[in-house]
Amino acid sequence: MADNPHDPAMREINAQYTHPSGILVSGHYRKGHGYTCYRPEGTRDWLIMYTISGKGLINNGAGDYLECTERTITIVSPGTLQDFFTAEGYVWEKLWAHFLPRFTWADWLPAGHTGGPVFQLHIDNDSTSRAIESAFQRVLAYRLDSDALLRDELTMNALEEIILNVASQNRQQTKTDPRISEVLDILAARYMDEHMIEDLAASVSLSPSRLSHLFKEQVGDSIIETLVKYRLNQAEKMLRYTLRPITEIALDVGFHSPDYFTRRFTGSFGVSPSQYRKQQLDKVY
Repeated sequence: MADNPHDPAMREINAQYTHPSGILVSGHYRKGHGYTCYRPEGTRDWLIMYTISGKGLINNGAGDYLECTERTITIVSPGTLQDFFTAEGYVWEKLWAHFLPRFTWADWLPAGHTGGPVFQLHIDNDSTSRAIESAFQRVLAYRLDSDALLRDELTMNALEEIILNVASQNRQQTKTDPRISEVLDILAARYMDEHMIEDLAASVSLSPSRLSHLFKEQVGDSIIETLVKYRLNQAEKMLRYTLRPITEIALDVGFHSPDYFTRRFTGSFGVSPSQYRKQQLDKVY
């Protein structure tokens, strides 16, 4: 991969930003001291790195440098300074990918909590660490296998496994308030139902105003917006994997107005439900 923003590889990444979700570039590096990457404007995609061994240093976007050590996941969001290098006296071995996420990952991609926009998490759990490394290896294998049917889907599914494992570990380590976790579980399991904030609040022994405030603080979205996201996520899967009528899908996931569903779906995915389904079918055929 190119190490500066003017190289052809990076121009290709930026040119693909308006394309559907996918992995743009990925690889496995073992780089000694002297390896550097500096992109002051970042890129228009996301960058994820998993350190296997050694040590790298990365600017957190606020002037401080974070250590990338064994079992560390580092995620850099679009438009964020990319300034990282191998630490002196080390060989930095890492797996990495530049990607455009699926919309359904919106709740899983974590925000930075390192004093800057770069997210970093150390994976303490042995089985999770092995799962992440295995999924990364499958990302690389699928991208190299030109004969694989649905190669792009297989690659993105492997990356989705990584994102889910990171989100799970992050939630365990950040200790989300159990009352908020309970409300999230209710919304996820019963996304198609109507929910009153008063009822949700009573189920976790909070006042409606306290629940709304705490939920927004910990989740980042309101209860209503979170419920809409759950519905859109489920609708996206139905559009991608079934041929059910769009109006039927809208009603099944909890949208009483197909027109409102179309507006929300288009606002989130950039294309209408029918256009999205056509894009997915084109990938297959």
